[in-house]
Amino acid sequence: MSLTAIVYLLVYFGCLLKAFTTKPIWGLYAYLIAFYAHPIARWWGYSLPELRWSFMAALITLIALFLNKSKNEKGSGWFEFKETKLFVIFFIFLLMQYGWALNSSLHTVYVLLAFKYLILIALIQGCIKTKSDVIGFIAANVCGALYFAYLGASYQNGRLEGIGGPGIESSNGLGQHLSILLIFSSYLLFVKLGKAKYLLVIAIIFILNTIMLTGSRGAILAILLTGVLSLFFIPKGYKKHFIGLATLGAIAFSLLIGPQILERFQGMKSDTEGQIKDKSAASRLVIIESQLQMFLERPIIGQGHRTTLLLSPIYIPQEYMATVRTAGTKIQRRASHNFIMGMLTDHGVIGLGLFSLIALSISKHLFRVRKLDPLEVDNELLIIQTGLCLGFFCYLVAGLFSNNKIFEISIWLIAIIPVVNKMLVNSKAESSHVN
Repeated sequence: MSLTAIVYLLVYFGCLLKAFTTKPIWGLYAYLIAFYAHPIARWWGYSLPELRWSFMAALITLIALFLNKSKNEKGSGWFEFKETKLFVIFFIFLLMQYGWALNSSLHTVYVLLAFKYLILIALIQGCIKTKSDVIGFIAANVCGALYFAYLGASYQNGRLEGIGGPGIESSNGLGQHLSILLIFSSYLLFVKLGKAKYLLVIAIIFILNTIMLTGSRGAILAILLTGVLSLFFIPKGYKKHFIGLATLGAIAFSLLIGPQILERFQGMKSDTEGQIKDKSAASRLVIIESQLQMFLERPIIGQGHRTTLLLSPIYIPQEYMATVRTAGTKIQRRASHNFIMGMLTDHGVIGLGLFSLIALSISKHLFRVRKLDPLEVDNELLIIQTGLCLGFFCYLVAGLFSNNKIFEISIWLIAIIPVVNKMLVNSKAESSHVN
């Protein structure tokens, strides 16, 4: 057994043990370790027993939460948040779609994934009770991202891919996941962390470099647009600090951007005949046009998960199709590359509408941080909440360039943002009571 495998086992089971002996959130850390390390996809993982590492961590964390409840230690009520209720309704709609889904087997994949996400929401909202828990959760993600950076340091085969966790194996997926994480983790730089802040700065630079290695145009544009939006939500009393860090970030961005990315962006330009040079970029527009036709078949209720993939031979021109292998046979297919169109074709106006309500609720949390007085609430929580909400905005922007419907990090944000909002409300009530 390799040293890496031994370290993984020690850390993973150590966290699960601490979930019982100290706080259940350690079980959540074990889950994140399984997500980022993803042993079944690593060479060192072949020496480990074939276990469902994420499932086991989730199950043990649920047990730890139940035992914690019996000690009268209360966390957030799982069903008290609007975002959770809306996701439950969305899940019920997914179950209803079995009645007309194009392919029940493919639809089942997403139904099971959505059920897993419901459990994850319960875990996150049950485990995270304090500001230190929120910081710990973000820090655990930063550590996981650094592991990706370590794996990508020796990658020499073009765009960085194949090292990500579940659902983010592709270069676009990895780049988008890290871009979202980069946004909300950066706001910890405004929090009192002592000397750990210097380690965070180094970690952010490594994460940014890894994003550049993926060559994901969507991830880079999402970072830039989110950066522009962040100028309207500068933490009160931190304007000089914010401008200084933003300037350093811009310098690091310009230094790390490589010729591979510049070439990919140049490929988005039109040639003398008005055609986009990069076929990958040009295909995005063709796929969207075809998806509009698919959407019109069942605009309200959709046609189930992976509709674009299933109907692509009918609607998408052959020259834009890709060869995929399934059951040992090569077939021509093309999947969605846009979150909005993917939701519309898969789940119709109802599905996209439900998710839009979740996004709207999170947007309200973002605008709420501008109204709250830092002197009346926990100012550090206010800063962290700003970063989390902007991270979700980054997710939405990135989805315009690549379908990120199944990205797990979006579920983490949907779960944690209302919890932090509740903490802010409670801190304001405590402040009023003291005054």
